[in-house]
Amino acid sequence: MRAVRLSAFVMLAALSAAPAFAPSAFAQAAPAAPAAAADPVTAGSRAVMQERKLPPDEQADSDGLRALAKMTPALPMEKVLIKVDAPFAISPVSAMAQDKAGNIYLFHRPEDRNIDPVVVLDPKGKYIRSFGKGIFTIPHGIRIDPQGNVWTIDANKSMIVKFSPDGKKLLQIDVGDIPDATRPFCGATDVTFAPNGHIYASDGYCNGRYIEYDAAGKKVRQWGSKGKGDGEFNLVHDISLSADNILYVADRESGRVQWFDTEGKFLGKKHFGGQLFSAAVGPDGMIYVGTHAKGIGYDKDSFIFKFNPKTGQVLGKLEAFAHQMTIGADGTVLPGPVTVKVSSDPGDYIMVFRTKK
Repeated sequence: MRAVRLSAFVMLAALSAAPAFAPSAFAQAAPAAPAAAADPVTAGSRAVMQERKLPPDEQADSDGLRALAKMTPALPMEKVLIKVDAPFAISPVSAMAQDKAGNIYLFHRPEDRNIDPVVVLDPKGKYIRSFGKGIFTIPHGIRIDPQGNVWTIDANKSMIVKFSPDGKKLLQIDVGDIPDATRPFCGATDVTFAPNGHIYASDGYCNGRYIEYDAAGKKVRQWGSKGKGDGEFNLVHDISLSADNILYVADRESGRVQWFDTEGKFLGKKHFGGQLFSAAVGPDGMIYVGTHAKGIGYDKDSFIFKFNPKTGQVLGKLEAFAHQMTIGADGTVLPGPVTVKVSSDPGDYIMVFRTKK
């Protein structure tokens, strides 16, 4: 039997201190972002990998997350390794999405700018197509709208780009209002889609807000500010709209998810502890969140929880790091930056979770 090593950072360790792409004037000049805004997909340095001592309140908060994980049963899902059959190597993956046919879209961060950052695979990992080269500085989020269009987010340029399914550029939204252009991560992070064609974007690395745009990319309004109160955020990292038009927003450094109506009215929250990177709505209306205990490498003490937002009940867990998570229409959980290496096999693998049959 082949030995398998599962880690969100197997490949990242080899890229220690590397920029998201090949060296550029920006990459050489930009100082490191503060720890609270560091992105684990790019920040694959020894400092991130090693444990660090936390202040007492943060330690207690992360210990609470570990305690919740211990008492939560595993979800009835199996971990599936998919070998990537592509004409080039896959770099650290920031996010994954799945279309209605089950095809998987990877948004990775190649060092070579001549390699496409969007890679489309069939459900078995066979390469279909790729696109997007030369557009992005720091690929961050990828989503597929109900029409099958592909939306991508650059966390450095604070830019949202919409593509057709075959990779034709259809729309670009420059979010703007970047407080510190010298920071690699100071921009938008994610998008989600409303039935009326509007989109909601989370703008969290420097701005604690989310923004509504119309279908043409015109800004309608925004909500939120930096802080720890209701409707305030300490790094807005992920956003998802449910079928009943409730927005679920991942407040990363506060270790919680908050939810709102589509006009920004605060409706509720649930605190998990540590860091909460992602919040995704499942086909059954349940919410999946990707969490991590602070002070330790992301390949340890990272959990995906499924919970009922109406009752607050936590229904189950998976053990994996989920940077920007997607739940497919068939219930497949795509956690994002999980790089899998199989001993004696030089190929690239991705990992997903599928319901046990």
